Amino acid sequence: MLFNSFAFGFFLILTNFLYWIAFNRTRKLRNCFLLAASYFFYGSWDWRFLFLIMGITATDYIFGRLIHDSKSDGKRKALLAGALVINLGVLFVFKYFNFFVNSANALIDVLLGIPGGLRTFNIVLPVGISFFTFQGLGYVIDVYRRETEPVTDIIAFSTFIAFFPQLVAGPIERAKDLLSQFLDETDRKPFVYDQARRGLFLIAIGLFKKIVIADRLAIYVDAAYANPVHGLPTLVAVIFFCFQLYLDFSAYSQIAIGTAKLFGFRLSTNFRRPYMAVTFRDFWSRWHITLTGWFRDYLYFPLGGSRCSATRTAINTMIVFMVSGIWHGASWNFVIWGIINGLSLIVFDRWLKLNPKAGVARLFSALFVTSYWAVSLIFFRAQTFGDAMAMFSNLGFDNADALYSFGLKEAEFRFTVWIIAGLMLIELLEEKLKDKAEELFFNGFWLVRWIPYIAIVLVTIYFGIYGNGSDNNFIYFQF
Repeated sequence: MLFNSFAFGFFLILTNFLYWIAFNRTRKLRNCFLLAASYFFYGSWDWRFLFLIMGITATDYIFGRLIHDSKSDGKRKALLAGALVINLGVLFVFKYFNFFVNSANALIDVLLGIPGGLRTFNIVLPVGISFFTFQGLGYVIDVYRRETEPVTDIIAFSTFIAFFPQLVAGPIERAKDLLSQFLDETDRKPFVYDQARRGLFLIAIGLFKKIVIADRLAIYVDAAYANPVHGLPTLVAVIFFCFQLYLDFSAYSQIAIGTAKLFGFRLSTNFRRPYMAVTFRDFWSRWHITLTGWFRDYLYFPLGGSRCSATRTAINTMIVFMVSGIWHGASWNFVIWGIINGLSLIVFDRWLKLNPKAGVARLFSALFVTSYWAVSLIFFRAQTFGDAMAMFSNLGFDNADALYSFGLKEAEFRFTVWIIAGLMLIELLEEKLKDKAEELFFNGFWLVRWIPYIAIVLVTIYFGIYGNGSDNNFIYFQF
């Protein structure tokens, strides 16, 4: 059930109506209803995987209680290790087993000159497994660190793990931020109109970014990566994918945050204008914020972070980015992508910090950071290492006559470029206003609000990409 489907629209309207009318009497009743709705939502992909998410939920719930109740540090560490093994083991089996088997077979072939005989299995990757395992694991680690009290309400905890707006592709929430909201003892939760209208607006913006822009960019990018030609078309495809990925994923996050608001819940911001970043550290504080924060708190800091020598700090950074790369997918391309982005912090940030952060210098810093990121995404998007090398070898500025041969006619191509430029100008304005734009918009004259409301809906309906033989899934569903 995709966010950009009529089925989800009907599901959202029905569940929201029932939630506020029939199930908003007690905390337990609300949570039971949201849990049932979330399991229905997840089961619509494949009902068999409901047992997986229930198993992960039970595991993390039990280990959280056991770790808290244990008085021995050694036992607590052993229990934490057990939770890590189970959570990461499940992730390994479903996502990485075949990858490592194929890599081992290839290594045997190279070293011994004989075909590797290790067998792979026909394993279906459960949707959202990388997200809900990390969310549950973060809870267990927080309990171990005594930063979070273990929950005794299994229904509230299950809803925290399976909450359908953010279940499939985040944001990856912390227990202190989201679980606490499911433990709210208020008998009848108040319906807040301002929160609901902000939620609807975020959903509308997200659908616009996904259906009108990201899916249109996908047509060009898919065609260019399938049949790369030398020159400008390949360069444009690289730039287009840079924006496709951002708009597609930030759209999902905005729809998730907006949907949660309709039920009276707050989710974490996941993107904050990353293409305005002037250093690579600045970029990663704006891009996929909840995943970056997860790796920072649960991997980078335990490794020593930056509280050690420059060499050790660089090693810690590379470890985090390599793990982040493999988190995204079972492919060496993702590992290479992680290494490239780890090097950007180690090598280039020293130079970028020397530049003044105003005027022309700031502009060139932002262009350099975004350009480097766009080039690294060739490994993110390409299916194989050979495909990535083919894209690199075809980069150039010639062959402009072939620009309109990849699914977008000239008028549609120009429309896409202009609408991206307009979106970036809006983000630049938001950057200048330092996050005050939203408050100015919602507190402004009613006509200033309703014109964009109507315009966004009409443009989405009229200019949206529906079907057209393209895959309209959100990109991060595959992770």
